Amino acid sequence: MGRSLDVLVFGLSGRVDGLAEQLGRLALNCRIVRADSPPARRHHYWAGGVILAECENDIDDGLRAFARFSDQALPILVVGPAGLAPRDTVDAWLRDPAPAVQIAARLRALFRLHAMEIVAARRAEVTALYGRGRPQVDRQDTPPSILYVGDASPRFMGLQHVLEQAGADVVAAFSSYSAFDYLHERPFDAVVLNATGKREIAFTISSAMRRNARLYHTPVVLLADRVDAQTSDEAFARGVSDILEPSAGDAELRERILTLTEERKRRRQAKAALDACRDPRTLDIETGLFNSGFLVSHIQDLLNVSARDELSFALIALQIMLPEGRERPDDASAEKARRQFAAMLRHLLRTEDAAARFSSDVFLAVLPFTDAPGIDCVASRIAAIAECTAFESEDPLHPFRLTVRAAPVPVRTGETAETLVERAIRALQSPAQIVAQA
Repeated sequence: MGRSLDVLVFGLSGRVDGLAEQLGRLALNCRIVRADSPPARRHHYWAGGVILAECENDIDDGLRAFARFSDQALPILVVGPAGLAPRDTVDAWLRDPAPAVQIAARLRALFRLHAMEIVAARRAEVTALYGRGRPQVDRQDTPPSILYVGDASPRFMGLQHVLEQAGADVVAAFSSYSAFDYLHERPFDAVVLNATGKREIAFTISSAMRRNARLYHTPVVLLADRVDAQTSDEAFARGVSDILEPSAGDAELRERILTLTEERKRRRQAKAALDACRDPRTLDIETGLFNSGFLVSHIQDLLNVSARDELSFALIALQIMLPEGRERPDDASAEKARRQFAAMLRHLLRTEDAAARFSSDVFLAVLPFTDAPGIDCVASRIAAIAECTAFESEDPLHPFRLTVRAAPVPVRTGETAETLVERAIRALQSPAQIVAQA
């Protein structure tokens, strides 16, 4: 969404500055943390942290430094040798040296997951006031499911052995055709691509998965016969999550793959928790969006936790306008178009976002952890999709289009939800609003 994330970086002084500069070029604003640094200023939400580690002491010092910088539990990524960062201590780790583009991609994924989990917890609290108590979500205790794609090889046999010893279910697909058959039949927690001698095929599969909404968040791990700068850059540009070098031992392979499968399961769990909040008492049945009363309550809860510096969010106000004159549709067609727009809006927002209809043509959407550039990006995407839509009128040969007006609404300290909603609706009349012809 065009969002610029703030990242804390701790590690050896000779390496931190260079990494911070590289991450800065990838829209990650980095603040360097020293073990003896004073606490950071409050009222700032950090997206996560990176620890550059050579030994256990580096990890311990980094975790203590991050704890002094923020009251929140940050997603932590360790970059260092294998075996230094057990999965119960940090969120993820990458083998050193990891390219900046991989570090940036992993941090964004961890931050998005962290945001989903926080918002799911808050939304469940509000849903309990409207529904039949706090929504219940079954824990996913099934073994990790991993799809291996590529030629059978001694490396595959070793990988299968160590993963099955850890309780994982490994399915082998020895061609790209059978791989996609498996991917469409059942969900997997990770996909391992054997790129030995067939790098382009592996890259094509990874790219295809990133273009598929259902497979987009499934981690992709590359078994490489060599790792150089060109291979790394292209792999991560194609959506690869991690590259397993030929020198990686069995224990390292197991840990790196299972770390990604656990992250995938956490994402599914967070999404299920958010979906469970779609109780009939919280929804507007006609649009499929939340009802306005629930959204106001949700906004107030987010304002409360924002005051404690636990998260940040913004609003976007949207107004759809009908064509005038001879092009104006009849009332029934106009209302049908508004409901179609509501359905589009729900699917154009992220899982952790929430939207409601406040009048016949005005909608508000809550965007957690989103800054001004991110809000503008959301508005542009909604307008662009609507621009391609022709809505049916009473005369099927003469469809009509809508005009979408959007106004970004940042949150102000001390506001109530009702005040914020009123200001958001008034913002639609401001000259600074975004207007897009759909």
